[in-house]
Amino acid sequence: METALTTALQAPAQTAAVATFEDFGVLVRQHQRRVYRVISLLVKDGDVADTLTQECFLRAYQHLGTFRGECRVETWLLRIAVNLVRDHVKNRRASFWRRLVGLEDADTVSPIAAPHPSPERAALARAEVQAVLAATELLSPQQRAVFLLRFVEEMSLAEIAGVLGLRVGSVKAQLFRALGSVRQTMKEQQWR
Repeated sequence: METALTTALQAPAQTAAVATFEDFGVLVRQHQRRVYRVISLLVKDGDVADTLTQECFLRAYQHLGTFRGECRVETWLLRIAVNLVRDHVKNRRASFWRRLVGLEDADTVSPIAAPHPSPERAALARAEVQAVLAATELLSPQQRAVFLLRFVEEMSLAEIAGVLGLRVGSVKAQLFRALGSVRQTMKEQQWR
């Protein structure tokens, strides 16, 4: 069953002019289950999957004009969905690190966040993070920057290279040395 929107999406220059809200509703009904299923498999949380599925179709509607027709509509929607899941996971991890380090209040935590660990486990995790951060103080400034950008900000090696004005190979070497040094410091402090 092909809708006017699907036809319009195959001819991207006319997408904005031809696509109606009703056509988009048909598109949503055609692809919603598959998008939800993919997101649900990736996040393993029904409530989060519901929210991200809605966000996926909202973004698709907002960006209809950017669809170039180089792939199927379903592929485009799934690409949006996977990117939303990546952003969700990245933001949740970053939030976790900020909470542990004390940069974010518990009150500002998203209601989607995972259940809180036991107080003992949280205290142990906080102490371990503080020990790792203390171990980074023993690194050279460049190694510390590479380590923190990689593990706290979760940047890719290419992004770190761009930020620090280094080659990717240099970033890898600095990260390797930093990891070795932090592991050695943690071993000496009997963390592992």
